[in-house]
Amino acid sequence: MDDPTPKQPEMAPVSQGAAAASPAGPPATAAAGPKAAAARKPRKPRPKAIINENGCTGCEACITVCPVDCIVKIPNPATPDVNPVCRVDWDRCTGCTICARDCPWETIDMVIPTQPGIRVLVESYTMPEYGNQFIPEPQEEAVA
Repeated sequence: MDDPTPKQPEMAPVSQGAAAASPAGPPATAAAGPKAAAARKPRKPRPKAIINENGCTGCEACITVCPVDCIVKIPNPATPDVNPVCRVDWDRCTGCTICARDCPWETIDMVIPTQPGIRVLVESYTMPEYGNQFIPEPQEEAVA
């Protein structure tokens, strides 16, 4: 005699990796969506390299090791062939710290662009006679 109930096909066991990709639905973390992202704290800004031009010799050691080519050589307008200095383009700097580590004169510091007092530091590190090309514009946060 025939059984009137339809037979269910047998399912093979599912591995852990296949369960995550199954069409049954997204994982629980993705279900939270934008609400979960809004609950996160904002990221701390990445540090940026700044060169103290008063101690920079223009040796180009930092230029050769920079993986994103954000360091440029600025010639002295009075004597273009003598005494160039290096400056960091903050728009391209990723904060990798390689230049600060490899500077033989230890004139490169890593700073947070929003730290209190950063404007004074930038002014003290840059020499105005070399012009204002690539001088960073820090966004100083108010002290709480």
